[in-house]
Amino acid sequence: MYYPIWLSSSMSTKAPRALTCICAAMLLLPALSRTAIAQTPRTDPVLHSRQQAPLRVGPGDMVQVTVFDTPELSAKLRVNADGTVELPVAGNTQIAGMTPEEAADAIGKRLKDAKIMIDPRVGVTITDYATQEISVLGEVKNPGNYLLLGPHSLYNALSAAGGTTENAGREIVITHAADPEVPETVSMHSNNYSHIQQMTSVSAGDVIYVSRAGSVYVVGDVAHPGRFLMSGGANMTVLEAIALAQGTNSSAALSRVSIVRKTDDGTKIIPVDLKRAMQDGQTDQALLADDIVVVPRSRGKAFLDSTLPALTASAAGSAFGAMILLAAQ
Repeated sequence: MYYPIWLSSSMSTKAPRALTCICAAMLLLPALSRTAIAQTPRTDPVLHSRQQAPLRVGPGDMVQVTVFDTPELSAKLRVNADGTVELPVAGNTQIAGMTPEEAADAIGKRLKDAKIMIDPRVGVTITDYATQEISVLGEVKNPGNYLLLGPHSLYNALSAAGGTTENAGREIVITHAADPEVPETVSMHSNNYSHIQQMTSVSAGDVIYVSRAGSVYVVGDVAHPGRFLMSGGANMTVLEAIALAQGTNSSAALSRVSIVRKTDDGTKIIPVDLKRAMQDGQTDQALLADDIVVVPRSRGKAFLDSTLPALTASAAGSAFGAMILLAAQ
């Protein structure tokens, strides 16, 4: 590209040098721009991505072996448990673990080595898959084995199983058939969880396990004691657990609440001042799965709740009742 430049006659003798600098800068500008773009770091992270492997032949698969211009050597064959196929005339040939193209080359080499054909042209097509299933287990609506041909995403596998249930926990563990000793863990509470589902690849033979959410128990002087699910594996505090139990009764001893927790060193009792936590909201304590929140009953309050109505029923008992009230406090 040419850039026209006009110089007035009043310019000094330094004009040629200035013109040279300007022209050089214009010529270097596109190259500098390309260099700056090339050096700009990529900000898009690749999450849990795995190399997309081609579909491979496995034991139990049905393959169509076609030897061009030689129909008597062509056949539809089932891959044996040892990974071989029994070719007409040529005998057994190992093809398990190979792509269809690699299997065709192996069969062609077998025909050539056996001196059956000088220059065989072979094609292999997988017509029936027996080893391309992915297992989806745990907290999904329809656990089982699903046929997903070729590499797929975690999202595809979970969708095939109907999605996760309301009892699903915090993590999904994927055991890859290609590397069973190193399972992959995906957190369901990641901010970009939907993107992670799309980017996490699963292949034939992989096992996907959706963990179950933990539970906490609230017992004692509450409206509805019982077991409460930590929905979606989310964290839960003592106040939240009490709320799920529809609150404490009026006779509860709020300052003597405790958490019973099982640890590797045995059972641990953690005191909780529920009255203070309700007041400031800052001393609330986080719960772990299988924790038991115990809300004891205040003896004095329980006594008053059962005795006061009877005392106020008659004026004659008012003096005696006052003495009882003072003693119960």
